[in-house]
Amino acid sequence: MAWERFKWLVVTALKFKRTAYPRTKWGVRLCLAAIGSGLFSIGVFSIDFESGYIVERLSLSDKEPSLYASYLSIVLFFLGAILIFSEWNTKLRHTAKVVISALPSVSTEFPDEVLEPSEKAFCRESVYLGVSQGVPENIEQQIRRYNAELEVDVFKRHILQENGQKLYIGGLARIPFLVAYGALLRNLSAEILYFDKFHRNGNYALLTDENKQVRLKDMPLVERVTPTGDIALAIALTTPITIEQIPEELQNSTTVFQSNQGTSRNLIKNQDNLLEMSASIGALIDRLSALPGCKRVHLFLSVQSTLAIEIGRRYQEGIHQNWVIHNFDPSSQSYPWALELTKSGISAYLFESESV
Repeated sequence: MAWERFKWLVVTALKFKRTAYPRTKWGVRLCLAAIGSGLFSIGVFSIDFESGYIVERLSLSDKEPSLYASYLSIVLFFLGAILIFSEWNTKLRHTAKVVISALPSVSTEFPDEVLEPSEKAFCRESVYLGVSQGVPENIEQQIRRYNAELEVDVFKRHILQENGQKLYIGGLARIPFLVAYGALLRNLSAEILYFDKFHRNGNYALLTDENKQVRLKDMPLVERVTPTGDIALAIALTTPITIEQIPEELQNSTTVFQSNQGTSRNLIKNQDNLLEMSASIGALIDRLSALPGCKRVHLFLSVQSTLAIEIGRRYQEGIHQNWVIHNFDPSSQSYPWALELTKSGISAYLFESESV
């Protein structure tokens, strides 16, 4: 860790382009200048030439150290140190990193390759959320873990405590749990940076590609609430969603939205685009929640993990009705289970046929 910090300091000092740590760059330069001027002042650096040269010795100082040069080097060193530590106090160790891991055979290690070099050395220890799942998965166990994390206010009290300013978050879990974890982030003031697993190479990366302006296609929103107070929204970005896959009791109350650029894994590769998409989906949920007689908004989401988390951040108790987030099973081409999200946490949702 100390070696990583030293390497980063040297690299930062040598940068000529803009950096996110300007005070650190100039602080290190001042410290190096102070050390150099101090060594010069006591005659450490001198050059002896071979005999035959006109100049036999070149020395950059007198035999006795210069008192003023020594004072100058001390002042430069302390000024540089003040610049470095003042920036560290405001920026470093205020960065948290979280990985969500709640699928079978998924690593719980945070992908440090998504971090800047400085943050690898100085950010807080990574936090792992969720329960590592076996086969078959234990959904009830994961529900209990999530509700416990909600109860202790895990982000504010344990992850971003003491002035946390930036949060890296990503990972893999079933869509309903990713949305639920996003709901835990809704009242945070810290800057949130998402990383996603890109299936083309199997690596994690930040969403820093060009904004391709992925949008939802314009289409009329079905505003027909069922007699039991349910209405649904389906978002098909990763894979298509057909109305036949939706539970029968919701088929006449569901709008299926697609993107203007078709369906694809990791369709959104830019964080600004991700936020724009989640805002559009949040506005649709706002409209559905405000319909007379609406008690629950059902969500069928075929989206990348980062968008699922960001959609969860749009949940607003007191404004939205309860959300019911459904999980797709590729083998049966159906949605066999769902979670109901409320301000009190999550619970397994019982379908009409199961609750009778």
